[in-house]
Parts: sequence; C-alpha cells; structure tokens
Amino acid sequence: MTEQKHHDACRAGVAFIDAQLTALHAYASLLSDWIERGAPPPDFAKAQPLLTRKRSHPEAHAHSEDGTPTKSPPPEDARSWPSFDTADARIAFALTVPCSNAILAVAEYFDIHRLSASRAPEVQFLMRLRDAAVNGNTFSLAGDDYMPHAAYAGLIVDHSLDGTLLFSDGVKPGFIEFGDTVGLLRYLTKLLRSMQTAISAGDAG
Repeated sequence: MTEQKHHDACRAGVAFIDAQLTALHAYASLLSDWIERGAPPPDFAKAQPLLTRKRSHPEAHAHSEDGTPTKSPPPEDARSWPSFDTADARIAFALTVPCSNAILAVAEYFDIHRLSASRAPEVQFLMRLRDAAVNGNTFSLAGDDYMPHAAYAGLIVDHSLDGTLLFSDGVKPGFIEFGDTVGLLRYLTKLLRSMQTAISAGDAG
C-alpha cells in the first residue's frame, strides 16, 4: 500500500468509525428508555413504516428451486422478537447485536485496507473480538499457537479466554460490555489519526 493510500485509508477510517460511534450512541439512548420500562418485547408492527420504504420489487425476483418464476411471490418474512426467559437475557441480546455489528464492520475495514496487519495491541484486540463475534459470541483460542499481543485498557485476550463469552448472554458474564466497545472504537480513531499525522509528517520531510 502506498503512503498516500494508507493516509487516505486512515482519514476515511476515522470518519467510518465516527459514524459507528454515533449510531451506537443513538442506539444506547433509545435502549436506555426501553430498559427503564422493563425491557418488554417490542411491537414489531411499529417497524412497518420503515420496512415498507424500499426501491426493490420482491415479486419480480420470486423463483422456485428449479429457477422458474413462481405464480405468486412468497409471503413477507413474519419476524418476531426471540423468546427469552428473563429481561436480562432480552437486554443482553439487544446490547450484543449492535456491538457485534460495529466490531465486525470496523474489523472488516481494517482488513480491507491492510490496517489489521498492525501489531498495535488495540488493533489485535479488535481482530480477536471480531473472531469471537463470528464464532457465536464465544472465544475459540484453543491450542498454543502464537497470537500477537491483544490488549486494550487493561483487558487482554489470550488463550485463557477459550470457550468464554465475548458479551454476556444474560446468564453468564461476558468479557466486555457495551461501553468497552465504544471506548475501543474511540481509541482506534485516535490511533488512526496518529498514523495519519505520522504519514503526513513523513511526506513533509
């Protein structure tokens, strides 16, 4: 990767992560009110105004298994809130999904722009969280294979975490919380800004 492309990737990365942080803050503000009300299962019918806003025409893309058009399109996906035994489990689910999405999105950005090759402990920490997120919210770190130091703010990912949860499931505790995700992303924007500054300084020299 040329220095100019690396500089651009850092600058765009800051904007990308800032957008993720804004979305997490907005989600948290909505979720806090929901939690104060006892975290009742949401009314999915209220989602219809946004679900109906689309440019695609599903009926024009309805096909049977053999590839021929069906006579009538399949019914819309009738989705409902998952069944949980406790409010804590509902809250855990609601917290885990947006955090996992943000981690996956930022980790993918780092991968695409080759920033994930950095040996900065916080970058490696992000990538290990990504691995756990796509592994059913569970760390899979068996064996004694070499793993770059992965740490952030006193939290360390090592082989001792094998089989443990990334985020709480409402019963068992998780390795990190919602606020840790936000804190990590904030730190990564600072890291990218410092990398961008270093590259700019090098260009000036």
